[in-house]
Amino acid sequence: MSPKPLARLRIAVASPGDPFDRRTWSGSTYFMVKALEKHVGSVTWIGPLAIPLQVWKKRLAQIRYRITDLRSYPERTLEASRHFAHCLEKRLQAESFDLLVAPAASVEVAHLESPIPLVYISDATFALMQEVYPIFSSLGETATTTEHHFEQAVIDRADLLIYPSHWAAQSAIQTYQAPQKKVRVLPFGANLDAPPLRETAMGRRVQGPLEMLFLAKEWERKGGEIALETLINLTEQGIDTRLTICGTTPPAGFHHNRMEVIPYLNKNLPDERARFQEVLNRSHLLLLPTRAECYGVVFCEAAAYGLPVFATDVGGIGTIVKNGVNGHLLPVHADGADFARLIKETVLDPTTYLRLNTESRRRYEEHLNWEVWGQTMASEISRLIHGAQEE
Repeated sequence: MSPKPLARLRIAVASPGDPFDRRTWSGSTYFMVKALEKHVGSVTWIGPLAIPLQVWKKRLAQIRYRITDLRSYPERTLEASRHFAHCLEKRLQAESFDLLVAPAASVEVAHLESPIPLVYISDATFALMQEVYPIFSSLGETATTTEHHFEQAVIDRADLLIYPSHWAAQSAIQTYQAPQKKVRVLPFGANLDAPPLRETAMGRRVQGPLEMLFLAKEWERKGGEIALETLINLTEQGIDTRLTICGTTPPAGFHHNRMEVIPYLNKNLPDERARFQEVLNRSHLLLLPTRAECYGVVFCEAAAYGLPVFATDVGGIGTIVKNGVNGHLLPVHADGADFARLIKETVLDPTTYLRLNTESRRRYEEHLNWEVWGQTMASEISRLIHGAQEE
């Protein structure tokens, strides 16, 4: 049964960073807000939220880490969470909002007592973050217990839980006993202001050098060394190949005469945003042998340009990349020779590459864009609001 039409709502957003800044959560929060404004209602950010003496407390935490090897985050304590909740409560009481949306804001809303309907959005649970990111394994017992508390509290408090992958959604259900009836899997979209036209993305051909793109902010975690090994392997086989590293600078010792390095590009700046789009447009594939990944909006951006993806099967990537359809996912232990072999077998075959290119763009148009996300969110929020009114 279709939900009733949704009147324009007044939406409050609680998020750790400015949702109108394209750098917050790699731009995902920005595009979420734009989609909500188009399909659901007006959006007001309740922020920035900060604890008293936050700068000094962070510096003390850094000193403590150097001494004890235990990480701590003063803005992620029970005291901080209660402070954030108090600030939110005051603002929600002062203005008339219909809905609170909390992207990646478990700490901010964990102790919220307001009856306002709450939509929580995240690409992972803390249990998953600790499992795949080494940084979360050095928190110490107290901080770890606190983080699990935040996760459980926000899952219990939220009226609707939105995850971009089945990997994250299953963790919420299995680890934190989230009721399936309030869990939804809605893939995030490509964080692009001006996606390429369909005719631009479709019908790509590998003519001239094979252009591989490694697009990431982190070299080691994203598998930069394996990407370089792939380049070396293909080149040694006599295949004219180039590798563009965009978003990070490799450590000393990692270089190749067929590797171009483009440091971080700020999408808030039109010139750098245009450079980012130019890099995607000239590439033939995205190569990202990442060691750990919650979701990876970069894979959605590749799909918008019709680029097949060659990555590792970790985290939530499997929701975006369907093996053999719009790319290939290899085991995490795969090396550069494995990636080179697969790329040679698929990308260099015109018929296979055309199919990968076509399916990549199709997945973007049908699933991996913010228009679809916004429309689906409007339906889910309509069910939530009308359901609450009928109780």
